[in-house]
Amino acid sequence: MSATTSSAKPFIRLWSAPPAPPQDRRPLRYSIDEALGVVFIDLLAVQDAHAVVRALQQVRLDPSFRRDLSVCVDCRCLTDAPDADDVRAIAALWPRGATSGFTGRCAIVASSAWAYVSAKAFTALAGVRGNRVQVFASC
Repeated sequence: MSATTSSAKPFIRLWSAPPAPPQDRRPLRYSIDEALGVVFIDLLAVQDAHAVVRALQQVRLDPSFRRDLSVCVDCRCLTDAPDADDVRAIAALWPRGATSGFTGRCAIVASSAWAYVSAKAFTALAGVRGNRVQVFASC
């Protein structure tokens, strides 16, 4: 898929191969496309639930962040299956730590079988409504 308009460029990243994860073990990296109203998050590691939630909270400090932005969480950079305890911990911290006051919707792209199952488990454990957070097996 190719796009000719500048507003479609962020989606090109989703259709191409995911970038190689950095070596510093950050839990995520992000970019905000104000024109599309989307925060693109590359989830890089889920080895510490509190680090992931802290990183999500940092996104909210970006001057371009708005509560009504939608979010696309791309899990294709994950190289290891998230630990079940970390998935449970993120789900427990999610409502009060990462999404308080958030009004946008969230798409989680989890193309590997284990990432997809982990993402579905997260949404069930976090108790999020299906119209707010949805998990997709491909872009």
